[in-house]
Amino acid sequence: MSFKRETLEDGSVRLSSERCSFTYHRPRPGVVFMRIVGTDKGEFGTAPMDELREDISRYAPIELFIEMDEVTGANLPVQEAWTAWFSTHRPALKSVSILTRSKFMHFTAEVVKFFSRTGELIRVYLEPRPFEEALQRAAPDFPGLEAARKPGP
Repeated sequence: MSFKRETLEDGSVRLSSERCSFTYHRPRPGVVFMRIVGTDKGEFGTAPMDELREDISRYAPIELFIEMDEVTGANLPVQEAWTAWFSTHRPALKSVSILTRSKFMHFTAEVVKFFSRTGELIRVYLEPRPFEEALQRAAPDFPGLEAARKPGP
């Protein structure tokens, strides 16, 4: 596993490899906005989930917002790891909102939702407007998707 973890100027955290990045913004306690870019082939191991450990231990149940508009793929072990994580941490999650406009990643997110047995806890959005509205309700001071978008790996 070869990746880098860094704290950015705005306080957000980025995990990055040659082909993928996860950026975590925490607009307020109990709300995490995670942006994923690229293709995750498993090089991060459990680090993307581990990054949420402190949020859960301090603020559960948390609201998790995942923007995957620039995700080009995730291999099966990565999908299985997220499925298991959502299932295990269901009591610590108030809601999970996922945005993707890719039909492939939409299908992937729906499969993870189904097999994690989380029911309506996870909501998958195909359009940015309702996703961003939900994010603004959870964290009114968050600058929005455009401001959170920074270059990927």
